[in-house]
Amino acid sequence: MSAPQQQPYQPTGPFSAMQPVQAPAAAPRPPSDVRLPRLFAAMMGVFAGLLVLIGTFLPQSTYEQLSDGKTVSKFAETGWTRTFDIEPSAEEKEFYDKTHVARYGIPLSAAALTLFAGAAVGFASYRRNSGSPGATTARTLLIAGGAGTAIGVWMFGMDISASLSFGQDTGRFVSRYGTGSGFWILLAGGLVALLTIGLAVVANRREPASPRQSPYPVGYAPYAPGVPPQQYPQQPPPQAYEPPSPPTPPSGSALQQQDILRPSPDNPPQPGNM
Repeated sequence: MSAPQQQPYQPTGPFSAMQPVQAPAAAPRPPSDVRLPRLFAAMMGVFAGLLVLIGTFLPQSTYEQLSDGKTVSKFAETGWTRTFDIEPSAEEKEFYDKTHVARYGIPLSAAALTLFAGAAVGFASYRRNSGSPGATTARTLLIAGGAGTAIGVWMFGMDISASLSFGQDTGRFVSRYGTGSGFWILLAGGLVALLTIGLAVVANRREPASPRQSPYPVGYAPYAPGVPPQQYPQQPPPQAYEPPSPPTPPSGSALQQQDILRPSPDNPPQPGNM
């Protein structure tokens, strides 16, 4: 015969409702699908900032003047300065020395640096919750930098559009205005900046709340979920202690006769009876 198997101890009585509680786990990291928009927002912020910085140093607009079919003046403008393909005359050079281009490179570079800062903080706080100070700072910088970039590129595009309308052709003199490679790179940077703003806003979603820690340090909960606590009747308060009365002696005994002969304190003996 095989030995009987021992069953685990099952508590009874008021402790039967107790059930073991697992130790509280550490706060889980945000799920990967929630962190992805934050990661993509930081990556797009770096990409938009690079496009903007590169675009400000490349030719954004061009100007060419022809006289009788011969080019007499030609230059290109960037976000910082003006470069000449044909050296201007002394009179034209004096005029250009007193003027300068619209330096869009200054605000666009500031917006690009803001995007870089937001991306750096976003990469550093990638594994933290979206409500942490690092994630909030990264989101704010990315949105501010993206908005500044988009607004700067839009205003610059309006300026280029106005310059294109200055073109003239009188037959002998021809003035041509055009766009350079820097303009299209800046336009691409503005579009990527708008995408960065959208991803940064989507990354503001909250992660699922972590399970609350049990307030009981022991391994058992006082009552199982859904089981009401047992009610016990209240016991009456204890009565005051009264000493027991002495036993009555048997009838006819010497103790009873002695008690009969002993004078009562209520009826003391008279002197004449003694």
